[in-house]
Amino acid sequence: MVMSGESIYAAFGRLVAARRKILELTQAELAARVGMSRASVANIESGRQNVLLHHVYSLASALEFPKAADLLPATPKPQPREDLKMILSDETVTPRGKAQINDLIADALARHGSGKAGA
Repeated sequence: MVMSGESIYAAFGRLVAARRKILELTQAELAARVGMSRASVANIESGRQNVLLHHVYSLASALEFPKAADLLPATPKPQPREDLKMILSDETVTPRGKAQINDLIADALARHGSGKAGA
């Protein structure tokens, strides 16, 4: 499952803001470290500004992450889909087990580009 552009920038911004606060940096101090304006950092943190790849590397370094990937939001778990409901004849499967099976099927379908069961 791919995050929408809007949600990926919002998630990225939340990670930047959280790490900046942990390091007890102001937006202005972070901006100075990466060579951008305080307003740009504020816009990134709020998810209103798209981030160029070289800025991701600069921000990761300024926020003391070992690698740039540590600053990227995690790929979201696929949401359960109503059209993928299945009927299990084995009544010993717990609700949690059924949810895990549904998640596995939805994830497999998403990876293979299929939006529907049996497609």
